Amino acid sequence: MIIKDIWHSNYNIVEIRDNSPLLRLFLTINRLILKDTFLIGRKPVLDAIQASSSIEKVWIDKSLKGDIEKDIRALCRTQQIPLQYVPKEKLNDLCSSATHQGVVAQVGFVEYISIEQVLPHLYESGKVPFVLVLDGIEDVRNIGGLARSAVWFDADAIVVSIKKTARINSFAMKASAGALNDIHFCREKTIGGAVEYLKNSGLQIVVADGNAPDTSSSIKFDEPIALVMGSESKGVSYALTQMADATISIPGSKRVESLNVSNAGAILMYEIFKNKI
Repeated sequence: MIIKDIWHSNYNIVEIRDNSPLLRLFLTINRLILKDTFLIGRKPVLDAIQASSSIEKVWIDKSLKGDIEKDIRALCRTQQIPLQYVPKEKLNDLCSSATHQGVVAQVGFVEYISIEQVLPHLYESGKVPFVLVLDGIEDVRNIGGLARSAVWFDADAIVVSIKKTARINSFAMKASAGALNDIHFCREKTIGGAVEYLKNSGLQIVVADGNAPDTSSSIKFDEPIALVMGSESKGVSYALTQMADATISIPGSKRVESLNVSNAGAILMYEIFKNKI
């Protein structure tokens, strides 16, 4: 295996030629480096997607056609990996004009898993599931901060969508103080489908909404809970609020429009944790 490293202040680019059994080892070691890493080249990216579930995102030259494009598109769909078609200039910007052959992938820091894999295991192990659902959180530091609080307050999993969600990059990892590696991180095709699955699996859907009546008195804290947090600008989507079993809010002076979502999430997770024990 020939690896070409092009180091930059906050990220590095890795060109891997020839398929190698060491590829999975490289992807694992990358999570310890805490630098954003981009794989370039058609076969290296294809091999990486096949070898690992820790690919954060893939970019393809929008003019690229043929079997390689079809194969990468199919694998990204199957593994719920965000895929974006972009002009060649965007790829040049991502990897400083290195020879990318029209395909670039960002190596992830977390091993993604489906909530449908996690939840049965939680029930079978005798746990009362507590899941954090993030709807449209696009700031990497908020993702990291929420993950840190989720681990501290004993949440079992974090659920996000493949769209409108911040990429888990080095900034998110640093904001989480490594907590993103200590919790199941579930990336789903749609957040609505994931919440519907959680509801049908017996979890109470508790939506954080400062503009709705607080009905948290109806929450049974000793039973499974999914706490849904939305972005600071848009909040939780209407479709998810319609699935809510309860809404919860944080009283305050209202001298500012809202709390930072990471801070609000920490307060609400503390409330759930406190009432469970």
